[in-house]
Amino acid sequence: MAIKLIAMDLDGTLLNSGKRISERNLAAIRAAAERGVGVTIATGRMYMAAAYFGREISANVPLICCNGTVVQALDTDVPLFIKHYDADVVRDVLTLCHDNGWYAQWYIGNDVYAEDFRPQMFKAYQTVKDFHVIEVGNDFLSYTKNVIQIVIRNFEGEIPRIVKQLSHRFAGKLRPQQNTGVSVDLTPPGMSKAVGLEKLIQSLGLTPNEVMVCGDADNDLEMLEFAGFSIVTANGLPQAKALADFVTDSCDEDGVGKAIERFVLV
Repeated sequence: MAIKLIAMDLDGTLLNSGKRISERNLAAIRAAAERGVGVTIATGRMYMAAAYFGREISANVPLICCNGTVVQALDTDVPLFIKHYDADVVRDVLTLCHDNGWYAQWYIGNDVYAEDFRPQMFKAYQTVKDFHVIEVGNDFLSYTKNVIQIVIRNFEGEIPRIVKQLSHRFAGKLRPQQNTGVSVDLTPPGMSKAVGLEKLIQSLGLTPNEVMVCGDADNDLEMLEFAGFSIVTANGLPQAKALADFVTDSCDEDGVGKAIERFVLV
């Protein structure tokens, strides 16, 4: 069956190490779109950051953001799908982070919140224009409603211990994923990119067999299993490669563009 939709992860997949989309990747995506193929992003990043790159690739279907917690078209205010945390869970998580000195950021709508802004915590956003953080200081408990994702960052090797503690204390109330070793995303339970992708293809009248996905990390695994055709970059995790229909070149070697050229632009 012909591929009618391409959903691409950002970091480690579509973006190179400099957090940019290469010319070859961009040309292949645009060529696919010109043939009537849907092109979009499926990322752990929030909508604002996803939309920046979505505009660059001229995404023609809604974006999958926050690990599937939000599905939203470019330049719209109303999501196709959104899942919020229970506010009491957010209060408890943020209080635990505050008491332990863990750096947390969280998303409400299109805004990023944190007790304070630390530029070193947001290096992945260096190529996103107009990025900013709303600093709330010790008043963080006033911003716990309609939260869609929490991210904890630590550069001192503490993420595994933090994840273990959170998983034990909040079992069934949140899901840790996209563990990079220096950060971890915390989503509402049951959420994944596959959930967001399923909501998207239902709205488009497509089946999984008509979808090609590209990824590299632990938060891509369900999506790689769900889609009819899965691509993983050479820099991807072994468990991601094990689910791939094809392992392409790395994110620094135009891997996504080469895969599109080989399997879509034929």
